[in-house]
Amino acid sequence: MTTGAILFAQNNSTVDYIKLAVFAATRIINHLDIPVSIITDNPQWLTEHYPNHPFDQVIEIPIEATPQQKYFHDGTLASHKLDWKNKSRSSVYDLTPYDRTLVIDSDYIISSNILKTALINEHDFQIYSKSFDLASWRTSLEFTRINQYSIPFYWATVFIFNKNHITQCFFDLITYIRHNWIYFRNLYNIESSVFRNDFAFSIAIHIMNGKSNGEFAVELPGTMSYVIDKDILVDIIDDKIHILLEKQNHPGEYILSKTQGIDLHIMNKLSLSRFIDGGQGV
Repeated sequence: MTTGAILFAQNNSTVDYIKLAVFAATRIINHLDIPVSIITDNPQWLTEHYPNHPFDQVIEIPIEATPQQKYFHDGTLASHKLDWKNKSRSSVYDLTPYDRTLVIDSDYIISSNILKTALINEHDFQIYSKSFDLASWRTSLEFTRINQYSIPFYWATVFIFNKNHITQCFFDLITYIRHNWIYFRNLYNIESSVFRNDFAFSIAIHIMNGKSNGEFAVELPGTMSYVIDKDILVDIIDDKIHILLEKQNHPGEYILSKTQGIDLHIMNKLSLSRFIDGGQGV
């Protein structure tokens, strides 16, 4: 059985997701010792700007004709409304060259080998529902359930699946949910009109579980740690990450925090990009 990781990277006018994916891939290879492939709509950008990239395979997908838009924050006081190309995630089943695949966002920074145990077990589908905000004073209700009274929230940020009939049905279901998003967001009382993979995965898992507490989705080891895009990355040194956390009730002010040996979802892609370019994220 072949095992490897997949990163999606679809640039917009400001965020070079391919650059983030190159950086994330080197971390995956160093800590998890598996090959990494990239799925992108712009392989020319990869070969022209990152000719020494670490990818096992480069898999091309079409450019999204009508991408969504959302605000990308860069700390508390700055934001940009940009294209957000996030509708290709369900195609990973057909596109992956591996029998067992780790799918990971390009802003999820691997700093440990904790996922190695998940890569060698036999569960068909593994994902995080448990999560931890480094800024512990913030409410995490939006990442607990998809709304206050609804089903559990699952992160599409990182997951592992085996290729078989069961998981194929799961990804087909996500595609169906995406094509019928207005119906499903009303059915599950989701306020936002924007399609999110987190919501689609949560709904699909709920259905695969027979709309009860089923066993389709198995929790990945540990807890997914994250910082939101109103926080700012300072630097990454080996397995240490320094972050400026948005101060409680004081917009524009921050508290310095450090992690070590912890995988971290860094939602502020702009500060992550600045760090990769050779400077600090601030």
